Amino acid sequence: MNVGIYVRVSFIDAKNQESPEIHENRGRKYAELKGWNVKKVYTLPSISGKSTINHKETQRMLEDIKSGTIQTLIFSKLARLARNTEELIYYSNYFQKHEANMVSLGEHIDTSTASGRLFYTMIGAMGQWERENNLERMMASIETRREMGKFVGGIPSYGYKVENSFVVINEEEAPIRKLIYELFLEHKRRTTVARILNERGYRTRKNKKWSDMTISRLIKNSDAKGIRKSNHTAKRTEDNPDGIKPKSEWRFDPCPAIISEELWDSCNAILREQEAKSNQRKPLNQRVHIFTSYLYCHNGHKMSLTTKTNKYTCVACKVRIDKDDLEEIFKTRLEQFIISEEELNSYNQSSNEEMKLKQDEIEFAENHLEEVEAKMDRLLTLNIEGELPIKGFKKHYEPLFEQKEQIISNIAVLKGELQEMKETQGFLPNVLTQSKDLYAKWHTLDRPEKRYIVQSVVNRIEFDGHNIKFNLKQIAPLSSLELGQNDQRKGTT
Repeated sequence: MNVGIYVRVSFIDAKNQESPEIHENRGRKYAELKGWNVKKVYTLPSISGKSTINHKETQRMLEDIKSGTIQTLIFSKLARLARNTEELIYYSNYFQKHEANMVSLGEHIDTSTASGRLFYTMIGAMGQWERENNLERMMASIETRREMGKFVGGIPSYGYKVENSFVVINEEEAPIRKLIYELFLEHKRRTTVARILNERGYRTRKNKKWSDMTISRLIKNSDAKGIRKSNHTAKRTEDNPDGIKPKSEWRFDPCPAIISEELWDSCNAILREQEAKSNQRKPLNQRVHIFTSYLYCHNGHKMSLTTKTNKYTCVACKVRIDKDDLEEIFKTRLEQFIISEEELNSYNQSSNEEMKLKQDEIEFAENHLEEVEAKMDRLLTLNIEGELPIKGFKKHYEPLFEQKEQIISNIAVLKGELQEMKETQGFLPNVLTQSKDLYAKWHTLDRPEKRYIVQSVVNRIEFDGHNIKFNLKQIAPLSSLELGQNDQRKGTT
């Protein structure tokens, strides 16, 4: 049998004239007595036994055990192999797994014998007891902290922080977290949301650019609506490759909400619908009718136009409406919108609110710019004072400089949009005149022109068999040339 001798001598042992050669000779004599062949010697001179697992000689020994180069390891005492109980249990399990033996001369343990194999059983029982005991203490501590409403571990998601052992809102991140939901509800595209955030100079907590996967993960996280999920992940194993605990063990605790539950539900409903669809989607027919993909039944099913009947139909709900009737109702609704005093007042009010939100966004961006510039000034000071070398300075300074440029560009865009909104509101009387003329000539427009108007002003149309509900974008009714400049503003009428 090929064996190895493991020799570890601490610094104190070396001072007491206890050399590695003494321990090696003991091992060789035992191997000679057994008729074993000493194949390898692993020496760790002046090394503490607090932890030996990562030492290069230990790793070499473990690799030889795994490959079968040696079948038995001899050492003077268990303490020479490991003084750390966790590491000793690891070694024991590792040797058992690879069908190798351990020989401790001091404790007269030889796992190649029947009595020595009892050692494996004892070590295994000790390890199981220690794990269960630690788990009980940990769970008791966690439950106590939960009852007190305190934070119980993990990393709070973007928009939150831990303060005095409680999860609270991060005032710097929360507005951006809220913006993610608002942008997704408007554009319904994770990549678009990520692009807009990056263009505006916003960054993740690690100062990285936003990605669609990060956007998706944050949208799905229920803490934004005030419900923090915990105790749902575990260590990945062969039996549990996803690392997800049974749902019965999940915990849901209240936390401060950043957005409303309605906004969270709306965004996640969109995500679920998108994920349910096939990855390979057919391109939209450029010759579709004017309401295709905008008309839904009251149960949320898309209604399609059948050429045989000239009616939009929901096959599942048996709801249908004639395409010409729907077009006439749509035209009437638009006329009501541009003529009704109540509608116009509602538009003016929502327009003022939108301008106020835009102004708030500008102020937030300007405050964000000040924070980035302050970080850049601190880095510059550290570099000048010699505390930050050139290489480290460039690594931290250049991303901030790029972020600053993007924020400045974003502020300019936001101010331009605000100015455009003010001008649009001022031109409203003239626009109304143009719009009335446009809708008066509706019957003279061809299908692509009508489709363009529908795309510009409609979010969604719902029909329950009797009543039609139009969800229109919150824009002033404009001429066909002006609609395209304002087709991203939100709202319902």
